[in-house]
Amino acid sequence: MDLSQLYEYKDIFLVIESCRVNGQFINENSTDFKIKEAYNFIYQHKQDVTDFYSIIGYKVVADVGFFYFILDGYETIPKTYIKKYIDYIDIYRFLKLLNSSISSSNGIAFSASDMESRLNVDIELQTMVNKMVFLKKRSTNREAIDSIIARLRSDGFVESIGNKESQFLILRSFKFIEDIIEEVEYEL
Repeated sequence: MDLSQLYEYKDIFLVIESCRVNGQFINENSTDFKIKEAYNFIYQHKQDVTDFYSIIGYKVVADVGFFYFILDGYETIPKTYIKKYIDYIDIYRFLKLLNSSISSSNGIAFSASDMESRLNVDIELQTMVNKMVFLKKRSTNREAIDSIIARLRSDGFVESIGNKESQFLILRSFKFIEDIIEEVEYEL
């Protein structure tokens, strides 16, 4: 592929560019067809896409089942990202306690109502939620669950399944969180 072919792939590049500009992940298991199409395009033309974005100073980072962009010169996840995602240590531990099989590799689905039911009866989960700084303004367990899901969704780690607004799929980009947790645990 050369630059003269870019117009042919304009729609895909618009999706890729939107993800780059907004700091979103491009997931293999996304429920959004356009994101899946962008993932497959990058997967098939990785060197071309890498060369294209290197011109403007970005590096395409590939991981198992997802891509994301960082500024050239960063060899690892930038510390500013790690600081931004510090709440994810608590969210990750909460999700693992909720369901130990949650991971980026299995793309598990979960529902807000199941999470709430479990939170209502599990003292350890309630204690964990009460300690989460970003949840201090919530008044009910449902608000806590909704806040956690909204955070996961806005940062590109989960998506709603089909028309079911209360059911979610863990995306491959969740590995980003797993890697941050691993790095933090290693540094400690």
